[in-house]
Amino acid sequence: MKNGFKLLLFVFAFQMEIRVRAAAEVLQQPNQCLAEKAVSCALQAVQEGFHYQQYGLKIHAVKGSTLVRQSLKNWRLVRGALWVEQGPGFEVETVFGNITGQQGQFWVLEQDKKVLIRNVDADLKISLRDGKVLDLPQGFEVWISGLNTEGKSLYGMLRPVDLKDHLSLWSSLFQGSKDDFVEAVARLKYNWGDMAEKSSALYKSVVMRGIASQEERDLVLLRKKEREAEEIKKIKELYRARVFDR
Repeated sequence: MKNGFKLLLFVFAFQMEIRVRAAAEVLQQPNQCLAEKAVSCALQAVQEGFHYQQYGLKIHAVKGSTLVRQSLKNWRLVRGALWVEQGPGFEVETVFGNITGQQGQFWVLEQDKKVLIRNVDADLKISLRDGKVLDLPQGFEVWISGLNTEGKSLYGMLRPVDLKDHLSLWSSLFQGSKDDFVEAVARLKYNWGDMAEKSSALYKSVVMRGIASQEERDLVLLRKKEREAEEIKKIKELYRARVFDR
């Protein structure tokens, strides 16, 4: 597994070394709206990608991405993939929910009828359309989607970040050298630690919460039945008193 990871890292680092980066060209509506911080701005990355750093915010988007800046700390991802490298209190809106990172890095990727969120090292919350809020741990990803027939938001199981896909996207937007990228990946692996162990602990926690929730539901149901039985008893006693105590 370790040898496979090293080979994967070498391939992406080599691709970074040989790739000639074109100057990012971005379509903006209104024209040159990015320069005006108080103006809403729609944009599309049409060449290598989109890189934006201003007012404490540092974000990147892959080629073909469409974004709408609604305010300094609120952007909407319409299409593509967005990497939030720096942006405390930054919110990304999507069609299926909003993602807010208080600190650290995260990714939001628009996919076919789903949105995938990857948490690198952020304090991250996902607010779904039905009002449910998900906490996404560092090193994990989850997809979200539309509402089911009961009006509940659909979302997947939390799982470790798909490292192969992540390295490919990350290397395509990384602005440092090959050595910088290798060093950043090494730090990432160190910070994430043993993801298999974390996944096992997370799964156990989810199962235990599910058991606790079921026990709570059973207790509520039991108390309801006891109240109903008590009410029936009172009604019977009242009826007997009216019939036989005349």
